Parts: sequence; C-alpha cells; structure tokens
Amino acid sequence: MKVFKNYFKIVWAHRTAIILYTVIFAALLVFSTKSENKEAYKSVGVDIYLNDKAGTELSKALSRYLAKNDKIVDMDESLVEDKLFYEVISAALEIPEDFDNSREVLYRSAPNDIYAMNVKEKVNIYLSQVAAYEKAGFDLSDAIKYSDEDLEKNFDIAIKGGSAVKTDEDARFFFNFLNYLLLSQIILIVSIIVKVYKRKKIAMRNLASPVPSKKMNLYLTLGHIANALIVWFLYMLLYVILYKYDFSKLHVNLMMLNSLVFTTAIVPMALMISSLVKNDNAVGGVTNVVSLGSSFLCGAFVPQEFLGETALKIGKIFPSYYYIQNNDVLASNPSFDAIKTNLLIMLGFAIAFTIITVLAKPKTNDNIN
Repeated sequence: MKVFKNYFKIVWAHRTAIILYTVIFAALLVFSTKSENKEAYKSVGVDIYLNDKAGTELSKALSRYLAKNDKIVDMDESLVEDKLFYEVISAALEIPEDFDNSREVLYRSAPNDIYAMNVKEKVNIYLSQVAAYEKAGFDLSDAIKYSDEDLEKNFDIAIKGGSAVKTDEDARFFFNFLNYLLLSQIILIVSIIVKVYKRKKIAMRNLASPVPSKKMNLYLTLGHIANALIVWFLYMLLYVILYKYDFSKLHVNLMMLNSLVFTTAIVPMALMISSLVKNDNAVGGVTNVVSLGSSFLCGAFVPQEFLGETALKIGKIFPSYYYIQNNDVLASNPSFDAIKTNLLIMLGFAIAFTIITVLAKPKTNDNIN
C-alpha cells in the first residue's frame, strides 16, 4: 500500500504539468464540439460585382434576387480583376446583352473563396425556376412573379415520428474526438511516472526494497489505472455539463461504457510504450505519433466512411479503430449486442500489450547500472 501512496505523491509532485495538459485538452474538446451550430444551415451572403448589360425585365429580376441574398459592390469595371485577386469580392457577374435568349451569365470567382460557387448556384436556381414556369405555359412576367414568391419562402424540415433512428452527431463527434485526448493524456501521465521510477537511484532502491517486484508492479499498474479512470471521469463530467445530459439516452450511455473499456486498453499500451522506448526524450515523440496517427487512421478526425481502404486496414492495428467503430454504430443502432465484439477486441489488445510489457521488462531492468 505504501507503493500505491507513493505513486500518487509523485503524481502530485507533477500536478502543474498534468493540470495544464488537462485544461488544454478540455478547452480543445469544448472548442471543437461547441464552436459550430450543427442543427441548422444558413445560406451565406457574400460581396459580388454585377454588371447588367442586358437591362431587360429578366435581367433586372435576377439582379434584385441576387441583391436580396448577397451584397452588390459598386466599382469601376477596370478594378474587378484586382478585387477578385485580393478577395475583396467573392465573384463578378456579367449579364450579357443577349441574356434573354442565351440565359447565360458570365461568371468569375476569387481564387481561394470557398463561398464563390454559392453565387453561381443562386443564379442557376433562379433561372431554372423561371424556366420551369415558362415551360408550364406562363408568360415571362408571371414566371418572374411566381419565381420570386417561391424563392422567398422558407421551409423548416423535421422528423416528427416514424421508425427512423435519429443520429446524435454531437455525441458521436465528442466521443470520437475523445480518442485523441485520452490517448495523449493517459500516455503522457504514465510516461511521467515511469520516467521517475526509471531513475537509477529510485530503481536501485526499489530492487533492495522488501516489497516483491511483482507486488510493486501490481501497485504501480493499479495507480496507472486509477489515474486513467480519473481522467475518463473528468471527460464524462465535461460531457454532462456541456450537453446537460441526464443519462436517459441509451446510445450515449453505451458510448460512455465504450470509452471506459477503451481507457482500460490505453493503460497497457502506455506501459508498453514506456517499456519499449528506452530514451525518455523520445517518449513524447512516440506519444504524438501514436495518438495523432491512430486518430487520423481510425476516424477520430475524419469519419471512417470517408477514409480509404488502405488507411482503415492500417487503422485496425490500433484499439482506436474498434472504439470509434462502436461510436459510429451506436449513433444509429443503440444496442450492447452491436458493440460487444469490438469491446472484447479492445480488451484483447489490453492483454496483448500487457504480455509485451512483461516480456520487455527484463530488458528494461538491465539498463540499471
């Protein structure tokens, strides 16, 4: 028990670094999950230049429609190219004189403006709407009138009932992103503690201690697990606070269980890394490679459905792949049976990491001289 108490004394001695990392990771998680409103889409209005050379009823109607949705900037035509290059305006439109016959608008966009294509899409939508009314037998004036009325309407779409399962993207994103944070923080804490116990004086003193090495290693492992559970609990508490969660949703409860099992698999992984990497300064680099690499390859940052087959095949060598796959499944199918196989695989990883660590332990001890 003295070993266990001593473990937390070492943790307390490094509290500044651990707390600092915790605050940074928590802030990163809050910023990533709460910075965007995922519940609604709003059309983006941009600055554009419009030159109506036709001056017809249709071209004026199109100009009015664009003016309602975007800001038309008045400028000398000779300055348009410069304004586009420096992204002062997003797009430049020219309505040619034969517009009523061609129904085409000359379009130029700023080189790196992601919203410029939205302007072209608005032009296509308006002209398609007018053309649809004309094909139905309406004259141009009525087609413009009804098109304006239609495009001014706003529609709210929602699923009121039925058997479809609603996908909780907030929970899915939170727990998927948690993969990176748990990996980084737990490996960091474990490596700090292992680094202290690797010091020559402490290692030699432990070898001379009356406490058997197996018992000491057991207490140290329990300390690592206790620390990991504290980190896991803090992130679960953060989720409850952020989303005012009341533990009424089965899929979120199962995601929490999934993250708990994943956390228990990270501890043996962290011990394995600390045992295999002899250079203490290299542990930080390995931690970044493992946490960032597995997060990218397994779908923490980019959903697995968008990753290539090669990336997914490589990702399967990490427990992160099965953790994130469970979160994706639970978002649409909240069932324990749907995730139990991957839970067992993560526990299998934990056992494999433990075996590797035990086999590597003697080599580590040989370094004491």
